[in-house]
Amino acid sequence: ADPFTYAPEMHADRIRQISALMDATNPDLSAFASRGGKLIVKEHMADYAQSPFAGIGYYQSVAKTMGQGRVDTFMRLYVMPGAGHNGNGVSGDSGEPIPSNEDLLEVLDRWVEKGEAPGDLVQTATGRGAASRPLCRYPSYPRYRGTGDPKLASSFVCELTLP
Repeated sequence: ADPFTYAPEMHADRIRQISALMDATNPDLSAFASRGGKLIVKEHMADYAQSPFAGIGYYQSVAKTMGQGRVDTFMRLYVMPGAGHNGNGVSGDSGEPIPSNEDLLEVLDRWVEKGEAPGDLVQTATGRGAASRPLCRYPSYPRYRGTGDPKLASSFVCELTLP
């Protein structure tokens, strides 16, 4: 199509068809779940390109539509505080990298192949500022216990604190 003469109204049916393919907001994932599908979603809470609350809202709409018990059989949502759009971030105190490494493909593979449903996970940062942090299953969020090395996941607890 010539961009200078393109008229969207002349292509309305095709636009609707393509939009339906790309619009990933349908909360009814029952067909996916009934075929044994498993889904892990991770939201970076300091994402500057899109609101992480859009993903959280989607997860909540799936749970509302299908029931939390059913959703727990095939879907997980994790939230990562301090991580920007690409999953990286630095500590506001030290400037060192925040833990952001977790092989979610391996976690997903174990869930699909071995039936090992994931719970709370641990992320790591390597190199300068090596550290670990919990990657909490939503609606939990990692909180420092107040004691222990703040670079270790064991010094944190996953608490129910997000909206």
